[in-house]
Order: sequence, then C-alpha cells, then structure tokens
Amino acid sequence: KGPCLSPVSPSVHLPMGRGHAAAPSALLTLFALVCVPSAAAAGNAARLHKDAMVSAVTRRRSRYSLTHRPSFTADYSRVKVRCRGGLTGGGKALDTNLERAVFGGGCFWCVEAVFRELKGVKNVISGYAGGKDKNPTYDSICTGKTGHAEVVAIDFNPKIIQYADLLKVFWAAHDPTTLNRQGADVGTQYRSVIYTTTESQVKDAKTSLETEQVRQADQKLFGCIPMSRKVVTEIEPLQEFFSAESYHQNYYQKAPYIPYCAVNIAPKLVKIRSKFRDLLREEGYDDDDE
Repeated sequence: KGPCLSPVSPSVHLPMGRGHAAAPSALLTLFALVCVPSAAAAGNAARLHKDAMVSAVTRRRSRYSLTHRPSFTADYSRVKVRCRGGLTGGGKALDTNLERAVFGGGCFWCVEAVFRELKGVKNVISGYAGGKDKNPTYDSICTGKTGHAEVVAIDFNPKIIQYADLLKVFWAAHDPTTLNRQGADVGTQYRSVIYTTTESQVKDAKTSLETEQVRQADQKLFGCIPMSRKVVTEIEPLQEFFSAESYHQNYYQKAPYIPYCAVNIAPKLVKIRSKFRDLLREEGYDDDDE
C-alpha cells in the first residue's frame, strides 16, 4: 500500500451547503491541500508500489536463479550482445535482416510498452546497458554502483520503419531534460541515453538530438514564459546489452492496472497512439516471438 493520497482527513467538513457558501479563499485552500500535493503523491505512491511488487518477486527468485538462465554471446550489428536464454528475445538466433536500436528513457517497463506499439518492430527486450558489471541484475543496478541504465533493445525492420522514426517516438515517450530522473523514478539507472549500434545511427541520433534541443529551448510555460530546457540525453556506442529478468519482460501487458502502470505507462500510450498514428502496427504484437 502506498501513502495516503489526500492530506485532508475525511472527517473534515467545510460549510459549503445551502446558506453556508464557502469563501473563495477557502476553496483555494482546499484545492491547494488536496489536489496539488496529491498529484506528486500519486507518482510517489505508484513508484513505491512498483518497488514493493518487484521486491516481492525477487524474494521468490528460485525460478529465476542465474543458474537457470544460460547465456550466450553473438555478433550483432558489429557489437557484442549478450542475451540470457529463456527470457524475452533471448536464446534465439538474431535475425540479420533486422537492425537493433537501444534506448534508455526511465523505467524500462514504460519504454518497452511504447515501442511494442510500432509497426516493423519484431522484438522489444527490457534489459541493462552501459555499466561495468558483467552479470547485472535488477537488484544490483538499483544500487547505482554498477553504472547500468535500464534500457530496451528494439529489433526492427528498416524497410518498414526507419531509425529516425524510432528516435521521434523516443523523445516523445520521456522527458530528456531531467538528469537521472523520470517522474518519481530517480537514479542513474533512469538516465536518458541512446546506445548506437551502427555508424549511421550515430549520425541520426546526433541530428535528432539537435532538433530536440531546439524544440525544448522553444518551450514556454503558459505559452509566454521561456523555459530554456536543456536536453541531457547521452549518446554512446553500445558495448554490451544484458536482458533483464523474465518477470520484467512485457510487464505492462501482464499488469496494466497496478498503480505504477496506470499512472505512468497508460498516459504515454495514449500520447503515442495519438501523435504517431502512421507508425502504429495494424495487428497486435507477435508474442510468438518471445
């Protein structure tokens, strides 16, 4: 259970009935006490609920023991990609007709759910990249000591959807101006990062970042107050990708109604479906590939 979302006791009643019209200041006070703190508290409560659920799962990890997750290493897009057998996208031959994109934009549950919506996307795998530990786990990366970021690896068909299109969705799916943070999720593992797998991706990523920086710099609060927001997204070549534990894969489809998913993921999907109608897949995601 998360913290109470309302700081006002249910037993408190304001004289707002007939003959007891509340003063405007009382209404403003009520709004400030109830609505404003609750918006932030909702995000924190959702994050706490997420952490509690993951902790509960990790306490029952016998079925996810590393001894039951054999690993293999394969050459893919000229980088070393490490996958764990038995996980989403892991343990299968990598299709050489596909290209791989790797993005980090906060919790991988959120990013994975977004890219599963797109046409031309064959596999979306939640995992870890950018760190020094050779066998990262969710528990270890959450300490912030391994240096890994939560990322998703996206295997896509460039004949159907371009890397530049994936970048547009990436920018829209998260806030690239908050350093090591996305909403209530705080830590270096939630940093905004693009891991490139080809030289052409490096060029496209840099061009796209410059475009996004111009857009962010033009943002105005209430349409008139310049915000001068700076994009903090990193662009680095991918060294190794480690798929996350199986219970993290396709999480939104498994538990769409838990508070974290309802507060953080559902609104992102509404936004993406509205803004990128031409990039959406017509059929459902092919779960047979998992």
